[in-house]
Amino acid sequence: MIKPGEIDWEEIFTGSKHFHVSGITPALSASASEVTIEAMKAAKKGGLTVSYDLNYRKKLWSPADARKIQEPMMANVDILITTEEDTNVVFGIREKDYEAVAEKLVQTFKFKMVAITLREDLSVWRNSWTAIAYQDGKIFRDKKYEVEIVDRVGAGDAFTAGLLYGWLKLKDVEKGIQYGNAFAALKHTLPGDFNWSTIEEVEALLKGAGLRISR
Repeated sequence: MIKPGEIDWEEIFTGSKHFHVSGITPALSASASEVTIEAMKAAKKGGLTVSYDLNYRKKLWSPADARKIQEPMMANVDILITTEEDTNVVFGIREKDYEAVAEKLVQTFKFKMVAITLREDLSVWRNSWTAIAYQDGKIFRDKKYEVEIVDRVGAGDAFTAGLLYGWLKLKDVEKGIQYGNAFAALKHTLPGDFNWSTIEEVEALLKGAGLRISR
C-alpha cells in the first residue's frame, strides 16, 4: 500500500553508506515498484552505494513484467546478487557457465560487482551451497558447503549480509564471498527465516570448524 512521497528518503539516508533492496519489493504492487525506484534514486543522490537481490518470485509477477520494471532500475545498482536461473528468467541472459553470466551482467549493466549463489539439491534434506563474485574482470570463488537442512528460507539473505559485510567493512570481495557463504551455510541449520549466528561462529566455520554444535 506504500505510495511515492510517503517517506523522507533524504532524512532516512542521512549518515548512511549503503542501501540494499530485494526484487520482491517492487513485485508487491505498482506503487511499491514506484517507491523502490524512488528509494534507489534517492540513495544514489545521497552518495550511497546500492545492492539489489534479483530474487524473482513467479507467484508475484511474470518474467515479462519483472524485466520491464527491473531492467531500468539496474542503472542505480552497484552490486547485483542473483542466481543463474533468475538472470535467465528476468534478463534473458544465459551463458556457457556462471562466470560468463556474471561477466555478461557487468558488461550489460555496468555493475561494480555481481554475485551469483549456487545451490545444488542433493536430496530433500541435503543441499550443497557456494557462490562466486565478479569484480574488475576477476572471478572470486569459495569452497562448497554441504548442509543438512533444518530450514533453507533466508539463506540467500544471510549470504547477502556476509557479502556486504566483507565489501563494506573489510573492503575485500573475496572475504565477502567467504563470509557470505559461511553465514548462509549456518542459516540452513536454524529454524525460521532469521539467522541468529554470530560473527564468532562464522569466523570459526571459516577456520575449519564444522556445522555441528560446539560445546
